Amino acid sequence: MFKKPVTSLKSFSALRSSDRRRFQTEAYDAYPELKEQCTQQNIHVMPDTLQAAKFVSHIERPGIIYKADGKPTWFKTLDSPPIPTVYTLWRYPTILPTLYTWGPVVQKLIEGADLMIPGLVNGPDGTLPSVKEGDLVAITIRGYKYPLAVGKMAISSSDIKVRSGMKGKAVYVLHVYHDFLWAMGDKSEPPEMKDISDDEYMEEEDENDNQQQDDNQTTVEEIQQSSQVSTTMKEDTSMNYTTSEIDDLLKESLYQGLLFKLTPEKGTSVLPISASSLYTAYILPSRPRRGGLEVDIKKSSWKKVQKFLKTMEKTGLLKLKEQRGETNVTTINWSHPSLQGVTPYKTVEKLMLEQQQQQQHLSTPSSIENQPTGKSNTISADTSSSDQIQILDMYKPIGSTIPLFELTKNDKTALYSSVEVRQIILEYIKAENLVDSKNQRMINMNPILTDAILNKSEYQTVNQLGRDQIVQRLLSKMQPFHLVTLPGKEPILRKGIPKEIEVTQEIRQGRKTVTKLTGMESFGLEIDDLCKELTKLCASSATHNQIHGTSPKAPLYEIMVQGPQMKHVSELLLRKGVPKKLIMVNDKTAKKGKGKK
Repeated sequence: MFKKPVTSLKSFSALRSSDRRRFQTEAYDAYPELKEQCTQQNIHVMPDTLQAAKFVSHIERPGIIYKADGKPTWFKTLDSPPIPTVYTLWRYPTILPTLYTWGPVVQKLIEGADLMIPGLVNGPDGTLPSVKEGDLVAITIRGYKYPLAVGKMAISSSDIKVRSGMKGKAVYVLHVYHDFLWAMGDKSEPPEMKDISDDEYMEEEDENDNQQQDDNQTTVEEIQQSSQVSTTMKEDTSMNYTTSEIDDLLKESLYQGLLFKLTPEKGTSVLPISASSLYTAYILPSRPRRGGLEVDIKKSSWKKVQKFLKTMEKTGLLKLKEQRGETNVTTINWSHPSLQGVTPYKTVEKLMLEQQQQQQHLSTPSSIENQPTGKSNTISADTSSSDQIQILDMYKPIGSTIPLFELTKNDKTALYSSVEVRQIILEYIKAENLVDSKNQRMINMNPILTDAILNKSEYQTVNQLGRDQIVQRLLSKMQPFHLVTLPGKEPILRKGIPKEIEVTQEIRQGRKTVTKLTGMESFGLEIDDLCKELTKLCASSATHNQIHGTSPKAPLYEIMVQGPQMKHVSELLLRKGVPKKLIMVNDKTAKKGKGKK
């Protein structure tokens, strides 16, 4: 949940005494052992310095983070009790049932993976704790008592047989040591962590068990991928719905899209929005995962989006306005009874993203350059169900990085994703035994790594680096490419990093504010269609002109929208699939601070 930075975080503010006591009671009710320990020690688990801030995660899940003494101590989501962070679990390590795994598997969790069944190890008593599906659990390394992650059970422990060959997810990881929630604190290390080695974690009762663990270690990622693919395919089972069932599912999709995709926080900047944009950008992606692809407005009793939304208007959920022949949604009643008690579920959008990610991981980008034209092994128009632009960064070994790929028996002429480069580095570190025995997070530099990633001035001064530092330095030394997949088209491989779309808001002719866009061509966006959409979205004039000096054979255009439309333009580009990091916003109308030039 926190493997990437949160997309929105409000400022932290102190809790009122009544709210703090209420939250403490809620935590005590959820964790009776915590109450017992605090009572014995005569302390309060929620100090007077406790602060709270609302957030929205990168997967668009809203919640609250609680912070005290410079560390995040708890967090909550809409459907959960207070969840302790690793900082709290290091103080109270026994308040949650604990599952055990191996040291190398924890590294996978830190990289964003969930805990798979093959990665489980029986506890000190030779069994798993008795926990049900959905229960909160702590995760740590065998032989070490302090939790390193917290998550929710994907399956009841009674249904799990450790080391029996079972596959699939055991725990959905919510928070793990070294993620971005941990980084909000003082970044302290777990207690006594430096005194424990991976060898201690992996001791087993007999040689056969040792061999099985080694096999599981080397295949944990393949197991994760195959299980996710099979789960995705299983959940996307076609279903034959009646018209009334499709009507109900469309309503559910509307509620889901409003609450968890459009959200009340974003609503002020997104509204008004055209009926067609609401349907394609928020309702369709929010259809239920299983059988949701069959839910279509044409199969409903309304047949048209406008009729569906007018029915919703009669219920008081939203208000519509006809403008220039287009139906627009102007306001949404967020307190409407239909939106109360709605809980998030797995959607078609997440299914499509998972399918695409699995195809990217399971494909072999290294063979892109060597394949015949039109036979790319990456995602194609036929295999990708996404209707948005997709961009995948790729890297090619050059210069001093080539020997590393040759030694690891990888093709030096191939293209690799950042995930594949990281895996190659980790395997090389393990094979060469480069992990520092005193500090497991640091890697000793050998001549190959030194030549591949260090500058000559660093040869005598840098002897160790962290894993992430090594990966980032290696990527910076490789030649960048990017793979662009446009809706309905074959992927296009381009040299260099993706170009940005520039959105500039400025004042012209003394007092007129205009918003300009350039760089749309790199993302396959049709200029005329984009102007039409901006005209409707911004309720303003949108025109385009060829940029002076560009080639007539490959012209580049500038779109100009009348008025301060920076937010609307950025929102539309995001809905089109343009990554946020590739939208460069420049507001030249902003007032300069005092003393600034």
